[in-house]
Amino acid sequence: MVRPRRVTAPVVGLSVLLVLSVVAWIGGDAVLDRLNAARCTDPATVLVTAAPAVAPALSEVAEKVVAADDDCYRVEVKAEPARETMTRLVAGQASPSVWVPESTMWLRQARDSGAWRVPEAGISVALSPVVLAAKESVKGRSWRELIGPGATAVAGIADPAKDPASLSALLALRGFASAEKDPAAATVAAIRPVSGDYSERAEDLFARPLDVFPTSEQALERHNSTPGATRLTAVASENPLPPLDFPYVVLPDANEAQRAGAERFLARLRSATDLDRFGLRAPDDKAAGLDQGFVDETLRLWSGLTLTARVLGVLDVSGSMNQPVPRTGTTRMALAVGAAERGLGMFKPGTQIGLWKFSTRLDGDKDYKEIIPFASVKEHLASGRAVAAVRATRATANGATGLYDTTLAAYKEARKNWELGRINIVAIMTDGRNEDADSISQRELLDELGKLQDKRRPLPVIAIGMGPDVDVDELTRIADATGGRAFTTADPAGISDIFAQALSTMLCQPPACRLQ
Repeated sequence: MVRPRRVTAPVVGLSVLLVLSVVAWIGGDAVLDRLNAARCTDPATVLVTAAPAVAPALSEVAEKVVAADDDCYRVEVKAEPARETMTRLVAGQASPSVWVPESTMWLRQARDSGAWRVPEAGISVALSPVVLAAKESVKGRSWRELIGPGATAVAGIADPAKDPASLSALLALRGFASAEKDPAAATVAAIRPVSGDYSERAEDLFARPLDVFPTSEQALERHNSTPGATRLTAVASENPLPPLDFPYVVLPDANEAQRAGAERFLARLRSATDLDRFGLRAPDDKAAGLDQGFVDETLRLWSGLTLTARVLGVLDVSGSMNQPVPRTGTTRMALAVGAAERGLGMFKPGTQIGLWKFSTRLDGDKDYKEIIPFASVKEHLASGRAVAAVRATRATANGATGLYDTTLAAYKEARKNWELGRINIVAIMTDGRNEDADSISQRELLDELGKLQDKRRPLPVIAIGMGPDVDVDELTRIADATGGRAFTTADPAGISDIFAQALSTMLCQPPACRLQ
């Protein structure tokens, strides 16, 4: 008979110590973390305000933070449209610890609108490419074929200042137009069809009778999964395009504990989020970004094409306009008339336009004379008389440039007939400088323009100068006196480009945009 061996107390104690030593050696850090967590009695609350498109994914990760024993912070996720969050930040209201809008576009807009403490860039936590949602009838075509110059598909768009997917599409459209013979005119011609009846809300595009429109890949997948919805095909861009990048930014009002929690939450989002289930892709730090200068210029152009105005145009017909332009086979006058004629087609139908010509002594002692009276662009084009009058405009044989008297007379006329609810503009196109010895002086002109200013009723002068004889300083001083801007080119052949550039600026004023 074999008796069982007795295990003495010292042996048991030694065994326990050995086991604890091994555990401490293998997982000491984890044990210490858990012990420290146990002592956390006041976890920091990290409030995250996120775009509805990404909020569910963030909420799922936030729930895991609450369940983890080693985290001394908790996360609350609130879904809110980016524009609403931006409005609160601009107003200086209580801010969340973290903001995750759909696009970096919103960060830049918030800063431009007055919330300058918002970071201008963040760290992407998800991605959704911008695609064109296309009906079966246009399936198989490229972006250029669908929305580029000369496209015939019925295309729609949302307000690009409110919808980042539409902004990306507008940037792509400008890219396509840049390869055309006249990029500025091609851009305006391509934007005009979609700007006339754009949608304030991106989601409304799905209900419109459109062949194609821009949206995010996620939004399109959500639409296609809705019972009874007409299925649309996603057309990927052939060129790199800024996607919805869902930037994660910690806002300045977050305290030290909240910032620490926000950083730890960001690390979790970047490493452990299952984005596929939410129709999103993993972030791509190499994705195309936003060129802010190009974005600002594009939005100014958009604003110009979607607002109505009252424009008094003043066209130089002095003798120097008869000079031929090298390499074009035509004259300065012909180029200016062509730009003016194309300009009629660039404005919205409801824009009111009148046109004067000027030189010296065109109408008795006056240096200026009316070519077409004020009427809407729609009326001008329908009657055909305005286009005919513009085409028939000729430069004088020997007339000089009566710039100062004409500018003051045009400004007084526009001020007298200033209209509420429109952007009121005086646009002057010239190839030279003031040559009228009998006119008021430049100082007198600037003083008179200063007296006519009214902040409640802005009336800028947009000065367009063409040719080597233009006095850039003279035009700049006149424009600056009214809050306007001067556009000049030493080569008269470039008049079309600067005319379109001036158009995009002249029809966009604060608060919609700022003259640069």
